[in-house]
Amino acid sequence: SSGINAEYGVTMRDSPSCAVLIHNIQTGTSQKPFNKSKGLVQQVAFHPNKPFFFVLSQRYVRVYNLVKQAMVRKLVCGVKWASCMAVHPKGDNVIVGSYDKSLIWFDMDLSTKPYKSLQQHKKAVRDVCFHPRLPLYSSVSDDCSAIVTHGMVYDDLVKNPLIVPVKVLRAHKAGSKYGVLSNVFHPNQPWLFTGGADGDIWLYV
Repeated sequence: SSGINAEYGVTMRDSPSCAVLIHNIQTGTSQKPFNKSKGLVQQVAFHPNKPFFFVLSQRYVRVYNLVKQAMVRKLVCGVKWASCMAVHPKGDNVIVGSYDKSLIWFDMDLSTKPYKSLQQHKKAVRDVCFHPRLPLYSSVSDDCSAIVTHGMVYDDLVKNPLIVPVKVLRAHKAGSKYGVLSNVFHPNQPWLFTGGADGDIWLYV
């Protein structure tokens, strides 16, 4: 997983006592952000510019302050089983996907409960990502689609995020119970890469 800067990385393993380890690549040292994970860890992410660490479990996103070694926020997803998570490049908004087809948008400046709950996919959501520079995010699903959405976050805290679907992309073949498994934006261009259970990688421009 990407870190606060190039110095850090994360590994996860199926062990309740030590499910997540944060590694300092320069010093070769590792630390546990918490003694015991609460729930089955689905995904982790660093805040882009603060010492905060996001941990997605089945129903919650827990936010830890790595300096204080304490949990500072607990976001309630309101879904049966969360599957994936993405943190906005500015750090105050989070999207969570779920196996029950939902996309949950959190604005942490507003509440620990969802700002928006979206039902854009017909099957389980497998991955979600923000574009690092443009106001876009994408989600992919077992329904073999990738949906690109305009997601504008304003510097003015009075304005709520603007969420407008842009395009449904379909190129991967259906055949198994799984569809599109991952997606990532190009770091500069408005290009999207997707990887599917059909063994193909697609580039959309």
